[in-house]
Amino acid sequence: MNIKQKIALLFLLLGLVFSSVFRMRFNLSDGFELHNFWITIIPSIFDYAGSSNEPELTSTFFGYILFVIFGLLLIRINKDVNIVKNTSLFIFLTITFIAFTAESWSLIQDVNSNFSGKHFRIGPVLFLVGFYNFVKSYRTINNLN
Repeated sequence: MNIKQKIALLFLLLGLVFSSVFRMRFNLSDGFELHNFWITIIPSIFDYAGSSNEPELTSTFFGYILFVIFGLLLIRINKDVNIVKNTSLFIFLTITFIAFTAESWSLIQDVNSNFSGKHFRIGPVLFLVGFYNFVKSYRTINNLN
């Protein structure tokens, strides 16, 4: 495993940690107000709420940023691989972008003081899809060498 692959794997693991395992709860409506931190030992695979009784934001979008960086690193690592073989990677990035957009929209709503508890937590799914892409990339690169 080369250094670029190790760095990509690190971003993937950190994406899981910051999107699902270690999170903080905060609000932005009256400036940054930190409520608490918590660790989830067994995160839910998928969690969506159009509105909820959780009036605070969570830091899951930090994990999504790390997933995006992982995906872009994998594209860079796979630059010599046929685009058809990277379809699952582009699907991963699309899902990540949708999740990041949903969480960013919640941030904007909170700044405007009309946040309703909406969230889209899909970190474990993104990790599994990203790990699949990582393993596929690792095997492809090793077969080319």
